[in-house]
Amino acid sequence: MQLWQGMKIGTLSVLLASMAAIELMPVATALPTPGTLMTRSRRLKFRVGVRPSHYRGGGFSRSGSSCGTQMPAALVPPPQGQEKVASNKTTVDKTASERPTFFVYLPPLDTQTAQFSLQNEARNKELHRVIFKLTGKPGVVGISLPNSAPALQVGQKYFWQVTVGCDPDDSSVAVISSWVERVKLPTATLNNRLAALAEQGIWQDVVAQIALQRYHNPGDRAAIEDWSALMEDAGLQQFKQATIVQIVKN
Repeated sequence: MQLWQGMKIGTLSVLLASMAAIELMPVATALPTPGTLMTRSRRLKFRVGVRPSHYRGGGFSRSGSSCGTQMPAALVPPPQGQEKVASNKTTVDKTASERPTFFVYLPPLDTQTAQFSLQNEARNKELHRVIFKLTGKPGVVGISLPNSAPALQVGQKYFWQVTVGCDPDDSSVAVISSWVERVKLPTATLNNRLAALAEQGIWQDVVAQIALQRYHNPGDRAAIEDWSALMEDAGLQQFKQATIVQIVKN
């Protein structure tokens, strides 16, 4: 008799537990999945911050020259806030790399070659120069310093420029230029180095890491989203959809 009562009590407990699970099921399935939460959150937040300034360099060799409907441009954050005050100066971006990669946007051009040059802060010594062929496709071009180029020194500023032809009929060229400073690598966790660099405003290294990922894996959704977020944070919204068409390594 006691055994029979025990069996009934056990069966009743299982039945009640099953009913409770059925009642809770709609609540559990209504909760968002981890994947849904991830798509709603932003992976990358770049902080431009306050940057030092330096006298502007480069420009057009002839007034009125043009390169179609769009002009070539250095892919660097434009001056913001007080940085806009001095029209004869430009901002200096940061890198923690000994040999960073520099990026420019090139529209459709008639020329087949371009030239990159890196100079010291006084601009009285050229540290590296390379003439490279263009793919003919409009988009973002990266120029990496090779091992043969001198390593950038911490605390030193450098002037870099890219020269491209605009009109082969009159030999006019456009000179795209900017400044960079080598800084110490900030303390960063190994599993979130990109986010740490973005928070510190290390522009050259952040844009390079994302651009290289997009170049080698064009379908990488995370890299596409990171690139779009980076361009928006840096005030370069016009390049959110730009394709990485070339990486120069010599």
